[in-house]
Amino acid sequence: MDYRTFRIRRESDWNAFEALSEAARRSRSHALHFEELERLAALHRRVIADYAHARTRFPGTETTRRLRRLVFAGHRLLTTRHRPVLRRLATFFVRGYPATFRACLPAIGTAVAIFLLMTATGFVLTVAREDFAYLILGPQAIEGLRQGTLWTDSLTSVMPPELLSSRIATNNVSVALTAWAGGALWGLLTTWVLCVNGFMLGAVLAITLRYALLGDLLDFIAAHGPLELTLITVAAGAGLELARGMIVADVRPRRTVLREHARRSVRLALGVVPWLVVLGLVEGFVSPRDDIGPEVKALVGLALLAAFLVWALSTSPTRDGFAGNAP
Repeated sequence: MDYRTFRIRRESDWNAFEALSEAARRSRSHALHFEELERLAALHRRVIADYAHARTRFPGTETTRRLRRLVFAGHRLLTTRHRPVLRRLATFFVRGYPATFRACLPAIGTAVAIFLLMTATGFVLTVAREDFAYLILGPQAIEGLRQGTLWTDSLTSVMPPELLSSRIATNNVSVALTAWAGGALWGLLTTWVLCVNGFMLGAVLAITLRYALLGDLLDFIAAHGPLELTLITVAAGAGLELARGMIVADVRPRRTVLREHARRSVRLALGVVPWLVVLGLVEGFVSPRDDIGPEVKALVGLALLAAFLVWALSTSPTRDGFAGNAP
């Protein structure tokens, strides 16, 4: 192949690679969609092959010098850049998580719908038949309700707030992780966690209402309940997002679709963990205290929920999750 034919046949690929790499360089996040990244890598391989050919057959020509520039530009663009872990985490929590949260809103909405449906079911069934409450709380707690005391009244007397907070945080994290990991079973375990927790909440609300202790229960959960229920449904939404990648049909290869949904699922679940730790502190040090009024507890609960939602729903310049490389 002579020099002129070589240029005519191959220059379209060089122009396409140059245009795509220039677009990627102009992007602040240096992030490309999977299809764009795949095409960029394929074009880069062709440019490398053409450069090797041109360097052997047409050394010193303008085309060879251009191909050399394109090869090294592609190396700089496609080579992984390792940024400090703290900076990557900060980028994720400031910009990446809100983008992931918004992308997963359909899955989160499905989780909320299942949870509310089962809460209503548990409430109605327990109102109709008290025996359902025995399955949730046990006979000792029900007997305490008949005597006018909640099972939560003795929490701080049984263990110090520090230990209580640690155990609550551990339990919350385990429930959230179970709800998320259950997505790997096509969402069946995730749905089960939502159903069980929703039914439990409905049954507890109904049985405390029957014994005129609903106000005391709401007083106890006012500081942590709104955010706790939100985080559980978000973690479950992460599980359903993972299941969605396994079930929903797409024109792309199944592996590609699953990888995309799995990454979003992991990011969505990861952002919940720090809030669960904060929640454990509130539930251990604020919720059981009698010297803190219900109005203050309610204000704390609403403030925590508002802070999470404002953060999760904030706008972000990134297109999906982490800006750049995921930690």
